[in-house]
Amino acid sequence: MAIKGPQEYLSRLRSRARDLDIYVAGERVEDPASHPVTRPSVEVMLKTYELTSDPRYRGVLTARGLRGDEVSRLVHVESSVEDLIMRAEAQRILNFHIGNCNYRCTGHDGINALFAATYDIDSKHGTDYHARFVRWLEYVQENDLVVETAMTDVKGDRSKRPAEQRGNDMAYVHVVEERDDGIVVRGAKMHVTGAAVADELLVVPTRALREDEREFAVAFAVRPDTKGVHFVASWHPMDAMRKVMRDLGVEIDYPLPFGHRNNYVVIFDDVFVPRERVFMNGEYEFAGRLVEYFTAHHRAAGGPCKAAFADVILGAAALAADTNGVLGASYIQDRLLEIMRHGEAAYAAGLAAMVKAYRHPSGEYIPDPRLANVAKLEAVEHLKEAIVAAADVGGGISVNAPSEADLRVKGVGDELRRALQANQAYSAEDRLRAARLLQVWVAGPHLVGLVQGGGPPAAELLALRADLRSRLGELVDNARRLAGVKGGQATRQGA
Repeated sequence: MAIKGPQEYLSRLRSRARDLDIYVAGERVEDPASHPVTRPSVEVMLKTYELTSDPRYRGVLTARGLRGDEVSRLVHVESSVEDLIMRAEAQRILNFHIGNCNYRCTGHDGINALFAATYDIDSKHGTDYHARFVRWLEYVQENDLVVETAMTDVKGDRSKRPAEQRGNDMAYVHVVEERDDGIVVRGAKMHVTGAAVADELLVVPTRALREDEREFAVAFAVRPDTKGVHFVASWHPMDAMRKVMRDLGVEIDYPLPFGHRNNYVVIFDDVFVPRERVFMNGEYEFAGRLVEYFTAHHRAAGGPCKAAFADVILGAAALAADTNGVLGASYIQDRLLEIMRHGEAAYAAGLAAMVKAYRHPSGEYIPDPRLANVAKLEAVEHLKEAIVAAADVGGGISVNAPSEADLRVKGVGDELRRALQANQAYSAEDRLRAARLLQVWVAGPHLVGLVQGGGPPAAELLALRADLRSRLGELVDNARRLAGVKGGQATRQGA
């Protein structure tokens, strides 16, 4: 059986720690498993292994791999509608228990995107990318590795295409040298969640490309400790809070073991990639299709992802209300019901895209692209409203709470503790913990992550607009038939 345990992952991470080049606020991280900013992402990875090994979730968090053995669903190629439904359940289970992003969804979606795209490329060009990719994936499944996908290029001047970024060779990852045994790449990716603590990085294009942009049409796998790969962590006020918390010797100010979210800019500084790890190299006409496969999986899974977030938000808001002594109030109950409704609506949208999946010639099942884009848009709208409702329920303490250190001030600390206690069933410390949990959702990075993750609403609307153009003629002609309209001409498809 290919399922491994948390300690095996931790051992792998520690064995390569000295070769990882990670920076947090200008400080080089010597041990990501103990640094206060990177440690929560390690805890997330450990929790995914713990849950996958739980017999209760066998067949949901696990699946049958390429060789027929049991593997983690997080590195599985979905081969049926039932598979995709289990993927939705897996997403919700993981995020519910972690109370945050599970970090590994992009790895799953990159794997599924490349499985289909390499098949397409080989079918046209007679290349061997698919066989290479399958060998790599068998290695990943056999060793139960953590995979993250680096897709979003930093892009430079957004008004210019990749080939037009003069003087900025970091804007898009691209090939700078071809060798008999591989390629050399340069550039930077951004918003890569958990990248530095993964076992493998899948690097793929971020957009459709033109013939004069062949060098940007590159996809490959690389280990994080490869020479020339550098990680610069995102720096959010909550990251600063974790560092300050350590300096103050307090724990309540940030009590969450799994953190808020840990993203990276990943710099590829003339990185050599062996030929067997290259899965696209110059086939520009397939870059856009690869992105479409990725976003179909990722945006469909966004529904179950955000449904789990809504579950966590609902629980956090209810706990905050209870510590405040108002959980039973009818207004509070109504607001909690709203949060539940928003979560289930997002879940339903994601499930619809999966149930309407289509079978790719490779044998993989891909969620319906139209419904996947709708699912992402619905998830944004519904979770946004859930966050607003939670802020209403939790009250101002979720952003105005004092530090645990203030409770230690001689004399004043005892008075502050009495002042903060509301419902007598909870201590002042309990109330602060509940407030900090809610703070992650109502005043943390999740709202922007919700809007931008998997592509901003403009990207989904662009895809849906193209879909509408292809169908508009048929829809109008149907309306003409139903209304008995005889005048005018038959509407052209896509008019």
